[in-house]
Amino acid sequence: MKILMQIRANAFTCSGGDTIQMQKTRDALIALGYDVDVSLELRPDLSQYDVVHLFNITRVQETFIQIQNAVEQKKPVALSTIYWPFTEFEKHANVGIRGLFGKLLSVDQLASLKAIAKYLLLGERDEGTRHLMRHSYSDMQRYILEHADVYLPNAYEEMVQIEKNLQFSADPEKVVVVPNAINVSAAKAALEHPTDKYDAYRDWLICVGRIDTRKNQLKLLDAIEGSDYRLLLVGKCSPGQQKYSKKVMQRIKGNPNIQYIEQIPNDELYQLYRVCKVSVLPSWFETPGLVSLEAAVMGCNIVVSDRGTTKDYFGDYAFYCDTMSSKSIREQIDKAYAAPYDESFRQKIMTEYTWEKAARATAEGYERSLGKVNGD
Repeated sequence: MKILMQIRANAFTCSGGDTIQMQKTRDALIALGYDVDVSLELRPDLSQYDVVHLFNITRVQETFIQIQNAVEQKKPVALSTIYWPFTEFEKHANVGIRGLFGKLLSVDQLASLKAIAKYLLLGERDEGTRHLMRHSYSDMQRYILEHADVYLPNAYEEMVQIEKNLQFSADPEKVVVVPNAINVSAAKAALEHPTDKYDAYRDWLICVGRIDTRKNQLKLLDAIEGSDYRLLLVGKCSPGQQKYSKKVMQRIKGNPNIQYIEQIPNDELYQLYRVCKVSVLPSWFETPGLVSLEAAVMGCNIVVSDRGTTKDYFGDYAFYCDTMSSKSIREQIDKAYAAPYDESFRQKIMTEYTWEKAARATAEGYERSLGKVNGD
C-alpha cells in the first residue's frame, strides 16, 4: 500500500504536535512495511497512491484544497482530525483589539480576518489563504469531514466535539481512534543511559511549546511570580504572536529563576525531562499534548489544562488546572511538585501510547477507507 501524507504548508517552519504526529506515524508505518511519502503541496498528482492521509481541520486552508484534489482524483482519504473548538479561547484568552474581535465576531468572521492578516502581514498568499478570506471557515471544515472516508481522532472526545460544534455525525465504523504517542526507544535510552548535559535543570519546572497565547505562558509566569520555583521554557516564538512573545521574553529577562531555550531536538528532550520535576502545560486546550506524554514517561509529574482530551489520556495521574486562573495553575504546581511520581503512570504510557500502536491503528483506518471505496 502506498500512502501520501499531506499537511499544512508551514508544518516544518512552524513545527507543532501535528508535525511530530505525522513524522513519527510515517516512520512507524514504514517500519511496518508501508510505503509512505509526505507532501506540502495543495494539488499533487495522486495517481501512484492508494490512500491520501490529511492532517488537521483547525487550520483548514490547505486541508480543504488537498481534499478537493483527492476527491477529483478519486482517492480515498484518511483524516487525522486534530480538532478542538477554539471559541472560548478567542473570547477569553486574547486581549487588546484581538480580544475585542474575539468577543464580537463569529468563528467564520474571525477566521476570515485572520486569513487577511496572514495574507497582508505574514506573506501567506497561497490559494488556501485566499480562499479562506472569502469563504466560510465552518463550511470548509464540514466539506472536509463530509468527503473524508475514515476519521483518525486522537481521542473519541474529538468526534463528540465535532458533532456538537460542527453538526457533523460520523458513522462509527469510519472512526478509528489513533493514540498520540511517545518514542519508546528514545525514552528507554534516556532512562538506561542518562547524561549530565541537562543536570543544571534538575528539579526545575519545564514548559515545552511554541510561545503564543494558546499555550498560555504568561499565565504560567503569573502563577509562579514571587515563588522559589525555577522554570525552563522551551519553544520557538510563534510568527503570528509577536506581541505576546515579546511580553514573555520581557518577563524572562533578568529573572535568574526563569530560562529560555528556543529549540531542543525532540529525542534530546527526553534527557531534559528526566532531570526536571514537573512539566506544566496550561494551554487553552490540548489533544492531549505530546510533551505531557513525553515528560510523564520520564518521571515528571504533569500539570495540564482541564480543556481538550487530557482527561481521556491521563485520568487520575495528572494535575488539572483551570487555564484561566493563575491561582489554579499555582495550586496544581504546588500539588504536583510535592507529590511522589507514580511508576504505574510510566508503564501505562509505555504500553498504551506508542508510535507502533498509533501506526497499527492508522493502518486499520487505511484499510477501512479502501474497503469503503472498493465496495462502492
